[in-house]
Amino acid sequence: MAERAGPAVVVFRVVTVLHAALTISQAVAAGGILQASTVGLIVHQAGAGLLWLVSLAQVPVAALAWRPGGLPAWPIGVSAGLVVGETAQVAMGATGVLAVHVPLGVAIVVATVGLAAWTLRARARPRPRVVPASAPVAASAPRAITAASALSGGGATPSSTARRTGENDEGAGGHGRDAG
Repeated sequence: MAERAGPAVVVFRVVTVLHAALTISQAVAAGGILQASTVGLIVHQAGAGLLWLVSLAQVPVAALAWRPGGLPAWPIGVSAGLVVGETAQVAMGATGVLAVHVPLGVAIVVATVGLAAWTLRARARPRPRVVPASAPVAASAPRAITAASALSGGGATPSSTARRTGENDEGAGGHGRDAG
């Protein structure tokens, strides 16, 4: 059964799909401008502002999809790059520099659609379980294996420890059977 995505990942998916849909609508509105449609121009201008706001919102949403959401970090960089690209796109459109505006628009459509398609397939990585500092470590820690215990087939015992360290069962200080 497929794992359910966390809320941060779901919101990121919604925002990226909305972003891609808005960029596609910008291309359609630009086609209206090419046909000398006043409505196409109005929709394209209004859409530019909305698209820019969505791109601004996408950056922190991408960060939340990374931590705590579990997605990789690279979509944050792509989202930030889209903010820069769309800011330049608005400036190029407002000043009428179509030699930059049109190819940049194509690149933005490709990037947003590609990112949206990726987010719909992406699966969050499981996060390692964090053990609180107050949790007992000894209960979960593996038993240490020494060379002597591996050869004997057992663990370290008090008498085997005493033999290795030169101490007898009564402790250090030479008060046991070795004392003279």
